[in-house]
Amino acid sequence: MNEHLGAERLTAHTAVLGKYPGRTMGYDVLRSSLPGGRADTYLWRAAATGEPGGHDDPDGALPWRVFLGAAEAAPYPGCAHVEVSWDGSSDGTGAPSYTWRLTLLDCTVTRRAALTWSGIDSARLENPPSDDAPATLTVPGTSPDELAEVIDDLGFTWVSGVAALLLDDRQVVLVPGPGRPLPDGAARVRVLDAVCALLPYACRSWLSAATWTGGAEHDLRLFFAPAARAGQTAAVFGGSAPQPPRDAAADAYLRDLRRLRAKTSDTATLVAHLLTATEPAAAAPDPPAALGVLRDADLLDLVVEEVRSGAGRTADVSRVLDRHPADSLDDAQLEALTVYLARQVGLGNTEAGTLLAEHWSERVSSLLARDVLSERTPALSFERAKKHLGVVHKAVEERRAGSFDALFHALVEITPEPTEGWAGSLIHMAENLWGRSTHRADRLLVREEAVGKTWLGHLLRDKERSLGPLERLVNLAGTEMPADATPGWLRFGAVLLGASPSGATATDAIDFAEPYANGWLTTLEIARLHGRPEVLGLMWPRLWRVACTESRMQRDLGDAVGRLVPVDVPVPGAVAADADLFSAATGTGGPGMPRLERLADETELHTYAEALLDRISSDSELRRRALGSLVEGTPGPKRWWVTEQLTRGRPDIFRYEVCEGLHRRLDGQARPLNHRDVPDYLMELVERQYNMEWLRSVRAFRQTAQSPTPHEALARVLLAEAPDGRLPVRLSDEVAAWTVEQGSHGLEQVALWMDALAAPSRPGLFMYRALVQGGRHERLREQLAHHSRVRRDWHVTVLAFLGPAPDVPQAVMARDVDERRDERQRRGLFGRRRDR
Repeated sequence: MNEHLGAERLTAHTAVLGKYPGRTMGYDVLRSSLPGGRADTYLWRAAATGEPGGHDDPDGALPWRVFLGAAEAAPYPGCAHVEVSWDGSSDGTGAPSYTWRLTLLDCTVTRRAALTWSGIDSARLENPPSDDAPATLTVPGTSPDELAEVIDDLGFTWVSGVAALLLDDRQVVLVPGPGRPLPDGAARVRVLDAVCALLPYACRSWLSAATWTGGAEHDLRLFFAPAARAGQTAAVFGGSAPQPPRDAAADAYLRDLRRLRAKTSDTATLVAHLLTATEPAAAAPDPPAALGVLRDADLLDLVVEEVRSGAGRTADVSRVLDRHPADSLDDAQLEALTVYLARQVGLGNTEAGTLLAEHWSERVSSLLARDVLSERTPALSFERAKKHLGVVHKAVEERRAGSFDALFHALVEITPEPTEGWAGSLIHMAENLWGRSTHRADRLLVREEAVGKTWLGHLLRDKERSLGPLERLVNLAGTEMPADATPGWLRFGAVLLGASPSGATATDAIDFAEPYANGWLTTLEIARLHGRPEVLGLMWPRLWRVACTESRMQRDLGDAVGRLVPVDVPVPGAVAADADLFSAATGTGGPGMPRLERLADETELHTYAEALLDRISSDSELRRRALGSLVEGTPGPKRWWVTEQLTRGRPDIFRYEVCEGLHRRLDGQARPLNHRDVPDYLMELVERQYNMEWLRSVRAFRQTAQSPTPHEALARVLLAEAPDGRLPVRLSDEVAAWTVEQGSHGLEQVALWMDALAAPSRPGLFMYRALVQGGRHERLREQLAHHSRVRRDWHVTVLAFLGPAPDVPQAVMARDVDERRDERQRRGLFGRRRDR
């Protein structure tokens, strides 16, 4: 309602335009309280409406009222009321002498009091002033109810249509309907006032109106007349609604005007709002400005509706929040405005960010969280949460400390969350994008396994992969919960960061590495970067199953283990065993057991064997691969030692498989293995298991060769196996190897003993041929030939040095020589010497 309903006492200037009675001169300003010619502007403009055409026409009956706006009377703005009347006098020609009486009020005062034309007209009629001095008028206020009553009587649709045409910068003439008389002059003033009441009061600065006009040209905006002239727009008084405005803003004004009226059915409230809109005054219609004023009548609901439909404006939201504190809005209204501002910030609207920060509260935080949950799918809700958090981080946190944490907690602590792990993704994102983490969020990760493991999956995917956040969570769990209540993935995380592996289990390793695909490879890489090969023991059981079930990953996993436990870097025995086993299982990392060969400490060697035994005892496939690697190539002493430990420790499991592998290699069914490289203990096992005759003779030769004077014993071993000197291939190889090592003189001594023990068949001599028959042992052939040439040259030299023998019967000499030779052989007088 209008605040100014009481009467206003105002100073008014007056002036009169007319003729002196009986004179023939034209019209002139007869009297005026205004200085200079200021009255002329108003009077002559009012007179432009023309003179009455007759006095028997009720529609054009005098007096007429003309109202002129402040701006239109520039340069001396004011609110002018001009009454056209006739007192029956005539001029010198006998023509009627009409009078135009001006009452001019200060426009500043009329705007402040929102005086209407009805009130001014009433004051003028009740208190006619003199014409040559300012007068004091008492102008009554016009209540919105009075104006609303007239509007409703005329029909809101019709009145609003006429008002919108005025805003469209038209000259609007109100013409009588067929057979329907116009009301009297005072009622017409109320009609004009009613039309203007549906425009902001400030429009009266450019509005002008008249209760009737004659046939003359004039520039008034709204008036009654018998018909429209060229360039004017007619509206039938009491008829149907006139044509809509052409201007888009004026048309929008009309639509909103009717929408508001339909919404509340309360014309008076609408009029009261428009009467208060006294600023700014303008010289011409301004539809956008008028539309802005009208929107203020229902600003809250209107703006809420617009932002929901995507047509909102930040300036309107600002006006709403200025007029309606956030505490006064219901949740639906405040959520709509808040969400709109958040989205605008995301689009780069800095003004929206300022508004959001200015009106931030815990309630706003919860409403943004509610908006997140309104999305249909978890993926969409997560994206919206990300946007809202980014907006608060960017535009609000700096002005309202704690705002980010408030929204963050409202989102991650939602119960139930949109989907399992949703909160974990959000927590990781906040730290990854903006470096934001909170103690409350960390506690959620530690205590809610699903949330924590989802977070961990994102951490492992991150290429940067800083373990600072993981360390923070490990420390938090260590201070707030007992070890047995700590999530397994965190216990394993502690091991990665340096804690003892004894505090975690293989299941903990699974919990850590399995939140996402290829997590095992990433975990191995983390362990490598942080120098933690000890974790391989915890990861081994699952790694082996992964390698067995996903063959495409075997090489990748093997290479990752190789990087974690390099061959040339000293590691504990158990770690070396696991790494060698994995290399054997996946076919990576080189032949054999390379890390075993580099163990220098006896304790670590025992640890290695124990770890190996523990791993392969219950897995036949792993056992097969591990034993194959142990005896692969030419095993060194450490590999043979470990193999012996396995067969001695669990003969029921390992003895058969070791012997089987050795037999295949010794028997030529697989890659050949030199039996001289196999320890006696293992050779005995193979011999007993497979009844290998050649192996017994080879072992007998090898054992005999270890004695200080083995030649006679070796001769007997060889004669037992080959009385004719034609050695079997395996035994021949053994003899050849021994000869290369001991020298040709040793073989010569053995051959002499063979010949002495089996004379006269000379098996020793045939043994020489058997050793090199078929091009075998070419190096040995050359060695033996060289030795024989040297011995021949020596004997030739000796014979030459001895000279011819004395005269002794040849038969006696031959007998003595044979006897001496046999005696030397029996006494073992052949000396030992080496020639290589």
